Amino acid sequence: MKILSKLALFLNFIISRFTKKQLWRKVRQQIANFSPSVDWDRLTDRFIEPIIWVVDNFSDSLGVIFVTLVWILIQFIVGVAYWVGLSFYWNISAELTILLIMLGHWILLNVVFHYYMALVTPPGNPPDLEEIPYIQARCKKCKSAKPPRTHHCSICRTCILRMDHHCPWLNNCVGHFNHRYFFLFMAYVVLGMVFLYIFGAPVILHELTLADPSSEPIGFPVFVNGSHLLPMEDQEDLVVSPTRPKSWRRALVITEAILCSGILAALGALLCWHARLISRGETSIENLTNKDDREAKQLAGETFVNPYDYGSYQNWRIFLGLSEGRTWWCVFFPSVHPPRGNGIYWNFERDLTHL
Repeated sequence: MKILSKLALFLNFIISRFTKKQLWRKVRQQIANFSPSVDWDRLTDRFIEPIIWVVDNFSDSLGVIFVTLVWILIQFIVGVAYWVGLSFYWNISAELTILLIMLGHWILLNVVFHYYMALVTPPGNPPDLEEIPYIQARCKKCKSAKPPRTHHCSICRTCILRMDHHCPWLNNCVGHFNHRYFFLFMAYVVLGMVFLYIFGAPVILHELTLADPSSEPIGFPVFVNGSHLLPMEDQEDLVVSPTRPKSWRRALVITEAILCSGILAALGALLCWHARLISRGETSIENLTNKDDREAKQLAGETFVNPYDYGSYQNWRIFLGLSEGRTWWCVFFPSVHPPRGNGIYWNFERDLTHL
């Protein structure tokens, strides 16, 4: 008791030392000291450092588990949406249900297609030394030719053309030939999560606020005979007792909502990050290396110029492979067309008029 009383006196002393005015003054000082200019590159680097550490140390052994988990998550989310959401909207409007099925299957088709293609498409490796004798750079680890934008992956143990990063969820590197599939997979997953949030909100409210009318009555019908409870023989006088809550349906709906929230937050941030890099004509690795060059040029009073930056619009067309008559429809529907270039030659200045 003495210890508790001393602890209470100590807490009262601490509280008395920091009045409301003092706390407000400290808050204002923190706000005043906060710099509105945020170094997003440095902030992002600190955020993804632990992710990179996990990828470097565990991706080689856990890649198959991660890929299996992705397929299980896709099946679970789609299955719950079908089981709970389809019957809900069918009772409201058959036409609306058909429209939602068509829209949902368009998103699902793109998700499955782009994930599968990112999974099985090789990211691209440098050809033999004899085929590109003009490339003088050599990889110190695998001794292969090292064209511009090529980096060695310690997990795949080979050089990757225009390597972006090694993705444990693909058990594969993201490079020149599968980067578009990887990015569009993320884009359609985020679109799918938004789709589920918009049209799943009424379903969630319905499942959480109503009981299941199809549930069996709890117990069996009885009537009071003096001081005894006897079973009822006349079923016409049956009074249905309160129904059981939809425990399984509610649990599945809540689980799906939590999963969708986490996926939307994680992939949404990653999608925005990659979109920013694509607009600048960079990969994730190049962003780290170019950052040092930017800082050095800035200190020297000069402007850093990325040699692979052709402007935001052209960067996107190059990345999406929109050349040789291809239009933006290739983005909205599955397409196996290759990216722009061969991953070795990057001087597109002469060919931009044809993009």
